[in-house]
Amino acid sequence: MQGTPGLHVVGVRHHSPACARVVAHTLQTVRPRHVLIEGPADMNARLDELLLPHELPLAIFSSYRDEARTHASWTPFCAYSPEWVALTEGKAAGAQVRFMDLPAWDKSFHGVRNRYSDGERRTTRLIETLCRKLGLEGMDALWDHLFEQPCELEALAERLRVYFGSFRSEEEATESDLRREAFMLEYVEAALALGDGPVVVVCGGFHAPVLARATVKPGATFPTPPSHPSARSYLVPYSFRRLDSFTGYESGMPSPAFYQAVWELGPEKAPEHMLRAAVERLRGRGQHVSSADLIAASVMAEGLGRLRSHSALARSDLLDGMAAALVKDALDVALPWTTRGVLSPDTDPLLVEVLRAFSGERTGRLSDLTPRPPLLADVERVLTSHDLRPQGRARKVNVELREPSHLERSRALHRLRVLGIPGFTRDTGPTFPTEPVLQESWTVTPSEDFISWVIEASGWGPTLEAAATGRLEEALLQAGPDLGKLALLLAESLFTGSKGLAQRVLEAVAAQALHEPDLARLGTALERLLSVWRHDVLLGAQGSTEVGAIIAAAFDRGLWLLEQLDGPALPADEGQLRAVAALRDTLRFAGRALGLDETHAAAVFERRLADLRAPPAVRGAALGALWSLSRFSDEASAEAAAIRATRAAARPSILGDFLAGLFRLAREQVVRAPPVTAVLDEVLRELPQEDFLVALPALRLAFGFFPPQEKEDIARTLLSLHGKEPSGARALIRLEVDPAIVAAGTALDEEVEQVLARYGLLRPAREVRDDA
Repeated sequence: MQGTPGLHVVGVRHHSPACARVVAHTLQTVRPRHVLIEGPADMNARLDELLLPHELPLAIFSSYRDEARTHASWTPFCAYSPEWVALTEGKAAGAQVRFMDLPAWDKSFHGVRNRYSDGERRTTRLIETLCRKLGLEGMDALWDHLFEQPCELEALAERLRVYFGSFRSEEEATESDLRREAFMLEYVEAALALGDGPVVVVCGGFHAPVLARATVKPGATFPTPPSHPSARSYLVPYSFRRLDSFTGYESGMPSPAFYQAVWELGPEKAPEHMLRAAVERLRGRGQHVSSADLIAASVMAEGLGRLRSHSALARSDLLDGMAAALVKDALDVALPWTTRGVLSPDTDPLLVEVLRAFSGERTGRLSDLTPRPPLLADVERVLTSHDLRPQGRARKVNVELREPSHLERSRALHRLRVLGIPGFTRDTGPTFPTEPVLQESWTVTPSEDFISWVIEASGWGPTLEAAATGRLEEALLQAGPDLGKLALLLAESLFTGSKGLAQRVLEAVAAQALHEPDLARLGTALERLLSVWRHDVLLGAQGSTEVGAIIAAAFDRGLWLLEQLDGPALPADEGQLRAVAALRDTLRFAGRALGLDETHAAAVFERRLADLRAPPAVRGAALGALWSLSRFSDEASAEAAAIRATRAAARPSILGDFLAGLFRLAREQVVRAPPVTAVLDEVLRELPQEDFLVALPALRLAFGFFPPQEKEDIARTLLSLHGKEPSGARALIRLEVDPAIVAAGTALDEEVEQVLARYGLLRPAREVRDDA
C-alpha cells in the first residue's frame, strides 16, 4: 500500500502465514531504511532482548497499577506472526526497526488482554456479507478462502490492500483506534522526515488505510512513549495452547500447529502433515482409526476443497473431512471450528483430540541471557528454602501448621496459589485459618508454564510476599461492599500471612456491616469475624476490642435483617440458616464479653418463630436458636414448644423446610428429645402417600444435617416406639438403593394405582383381605 513516495504500508492480520510472507517479500523487495511495526513503543530500547536466541512462541507481558486501575496483557509472537517477521528480517537487513504503537498498559488498551486481538471485528457487516455470498461459516474459513491459498505474493498484497480498504470504509473507528493511529502517524512522519531511505510500516489491516495517508513533515520527530513508575514489561515463554482461540485466546488465527505447518511446509504440504499428526494423536489416545478411515477423511477433504475452489486444502476442508469420516454418531453441537471461543463440553471427544493436534504442544523457551524480574529469583529462593521445587513427577507435601517452619511453608504455598502459579494444588486443609484443622496436604507437580506465570505475576510485586499481597489488594478493590467476598479475602490474607491487608479487610467489613442488605452474606462475614475474635493469634485479634466492635455492629445488623425476611412458601436457604447459626453462636460465645443484648436477640427469635409470614426454615431456625441457647425455663418446656411448632408446620409444602431450620440450629437437642422424635414419627405416618412425596425432597435435606451416629440414635428411638429391637437401628439407616430411586418407585406405584382405579381395575381393600 503506497501513496507518499518511499512509504510502503503492509496491512496484516495478526498470526497469518500469508501476511507474514507478504511482509518478508516486501522487505526483500524494498530494502527499507526504516521498519515500523505495530507493537509497544516502550520496548524499543529493549529490542535486543527480543532478538536473543529464544525458542518461539514468546510474548511481552505488560502490567500496570495505580489507584484508579490495574492492567495485565500480552503481546504474543510466533514464527509466522507478521510482526515477528518484520522485526527479525528488518534487523537482519540492517534497517532501523522500531515498534510504533502505544504501550500495552496505556488506557487505549483498557480491557484488552491480548494486543493482537481481533475479537471485536470478527462479525462486521463486511465479513457477514462475504461469508453469506461465498457460503462460508465464520471469519476463519473466509480468511483461509481468500488469503491462505497459494497465490503470487504481488497479487496477494493487492488483494489484502483492497480487502482492508473496504473493511475500514465499512467500520467506524473507536476513540481508542483514533488515539493509537495518531500516535503511530507521528512515528511514520518522523521516519519519512529523515529522508534517508524507504519506510516499511507493518500494522493491523484496519489501521493500514489511515497510516498510508502519512506525508512528509519536515522536522517531525519520534514521539516519546508514555511512561509510569508502576509499568512493567518482561518477555515470557508462551505456548501454542495459550495462543489457540479454542483455549480462550481471541486473536488472529486458531490452531497454531496447523498454521506453523503452513508456514514451514507451505499450504500444499501442510494438510497431509496435519492429517498424519491428528491420526497419530487419536491412536495414541486409544481411538481406533483404521486405514480406511484415514483414506475416507482424505478423500472427503479433497472433495470439499475442490467444491470450494481451493487449490490447496484449507484448514476447514481438512477438519470437515475428518469430522465426516471419523465421527460415527450424530453431533449434539455445531462443529467447533465454525465459531470462536472455548470448546463446548458437548463437543465430540474425537473432535476435541483432533483440535488438540491442530493446536499443538509447542512451548517457547527464553534465552538464558534474557533479563528476568526479581520475583522469579525470589520464588526460586523460596522454593529451595522450603523444599518445594517441582521434580520430575508429582509429589505430596504435608504441612503441620503447629510448627513455625511448616507455617512459613504453608504461607509460601498459599502465596503461589493466590498468584495462580501452576503446579501447586492444595488437596486438604482448613477453609479458614482459625479452624481446628492443623494439617494441610498439597500436590506439587512440574509445569511447562511455571516460569511464564511467575514472570507474569511480577506485575504484582518484586517478591513472593509482596506480589501475593498486591494481588489480594486488587481483589479488595474489586470486592467493593460485598461482605461475602470480604470474608473470603480475610481468609486469604490470613493464609498468606498478609497482616496489613487483613487489617484493611477488617476495616472494610466494619464499614459495610452497618449497611449490608443480604443476610446470608452478613452471616458469612459474622462467622469469620467471630472465629478470628475467638482463635486468631496471627493478627493478635483474639479478644480484640476492635474486632469485637465490628462483631457487635454486624450482630445488630443481622438481627434487623432477620426480622425483614418474609415468604411463607420460600424453600430453605442454606445461606440464611448459616446466618442464623452465626447470630446464635455470637450470642453463645461472645454475648457477655461484648455486652450484646441477649434479651432483644431472644425476642427477635421468638417473633420469627411465631410469625407465619416468615419462611418456614427461618421459623424452624428461630426455634432451634432459642432451644440451643437454653431460652426455655426447662427441657420439658423446650420439648413442648418444639412439639407445638412441629404440629403447626405439618403441611407437606413446608414441613421439610421447617425441620431443616430446626435441625440446623438444634440438632443435638432434637436427638436427645424422644418426645419430639415420637411426634415427628406420628406426623410423617399421618401424611398421605402423595403428600409424603411432596415433602420428601425437603425432608431429605433436613435429615441430612444429622451425622450417621445421630441418625442411628433417632432410629433406635423409633424402633423402641414401635416395639422393635433397637439393635437393628444401623441396618435401618443404610439403604442399598439410592433414596431418589426409592422415591421414584413409590411415585410410580401411586401413579399405577390411580390408573387402575380410573378403569375400575383396583380391587377393594376388603376383597384383598378376604383373599388373603
